[in-house]
Amino acid sequence: MTVGRDTRALWADGPWSAAAFVGVATAVWIVVAASAAWLSASRWLLRAQWAFFPGRPWFGGWVRFDGDWYGLIALHGYSYRPGHRSAIAFFPAYPLLMRAIGAITGNVYLAGIVITVGCGLAAAVFFERWAAELIGRNAARTGLVLLLVYPYAFYLYGAVYSDALFLAVAIGAFLLVEHDHPVAAGLLGIVATAGRPVGAVLVLGLVVRVLERRGRDDVSAGIRSLPFGPVAGVLLALAGLGAWSGYLWQRFGDPFAFVAVERGWGQEPGLRTWFKAQFFDDLGKIHDVPHTLLYLAHPMAMLLALALVPLEWRRLGKGYGVYTATVLLVPAISTSNFWSMGRYALAAFPCFAVAGELLARRRVRVPTFIVSAMLLLGLSSLYARGVYVA
Repeated sequence: MTVGRDTRALWADGPWSAAAFVGVATAVWIVVAASAAWLSASRWLLRAQWAFFPGRPWFGGWVRFDGDWYGLIALHGYSYRPGHRSAIAFFPAYPLLMRAIGAITGNVYLAGIVITVGCGLAAAVFFERWAAELIGRNAARTGLVLLLVYPYAFYLYGAVYSDALFLAVAIGAFLLVEHDHPVAAGLLGIVATAGRPVGAVLVLGLVVRVLERRGRDDVSAGIRSLPFGPVAGVLLALAGLGAWSGYLWQRFGDPFAFVAVERGWGQEPGLRTWFKAQFFDDLGKIHDVPHTLLYLAHPMAMLLALALVPLEWRRLGKGYGVYTATVLLVPAISTSNFWSMGRYALAAFPCFAVAGELLARRRVRVPTFIVSAMLLLGLSSLYARGVYVA
């Protein structure tokens, strides 16, 4: 399964992956700053009056939409109004880090940008090392470039969202499992389960991977080993979700209030959500090609990622197939219209590895990079202008 390589040689690839990240990030930052400074803002942006960095578009262009919520949580803590949009919809790991680093930077929104950039860089370095061990250096580098120029990858370069943090933690946890450090993986996974609703999906993938590496596909055998086995180590990650639910129970009387509050965003559980009635309603109201393509991009990204799951299962292992399938299907089922699935697909990092292996020695590799990078820059510009693209 693994490609035998010296540990020092593996980490020697770090500068290459870091340089690739910085190169793409620089281009995206230029586009975001120029778009925020010189291009017309959307009506949404004008109405919201998001002016967190007046006169500094290179920072201000990164604080949009949910970034406002994260900043409010970092500054004022959590609030809950049953049946309405409330701060508890956003898990605490990212805003707590914003508050901590904001004490140094003097601005929680700047702290959010710093966290996102740092985690995006860590995710790039972790990804290349992880992928190189499983599929080799050339395919790993191709996969890394695919990840970095993925059209929704601007969430790794500065957007005040939790996606970069989750991705770095997820790759790091799997990398630790590959090196037989399940307890460390579980401790790192606490950040994931305290950071995103799909954090528990990471734990499921880690458990399957641990059993797989031990030659124990029998889950019941793994459960019997819980008191002392490595499965117990990765299950430590559930402490993040447990702590968050405990806080909600103590503060608001409902340990799963973060589920109920989704109704404020129109995410009602039921047949209309499960069969995506809202998706088809919305699609019928769009009458121009650009908006139609933006809307269809999300289910297309999800379907493309899901199509790669069987290949992941064969090439990377069952744990990665289970993780990718669930990290995509859980939000896909719970959302009313597939919106944001393009962003959620970032978490499905094994897809980029197997796609990199498929493209590594094919002529379409460079054209794929170019087209994807152009889409990335275009969506980055729209995001900076306050257009809701994910």
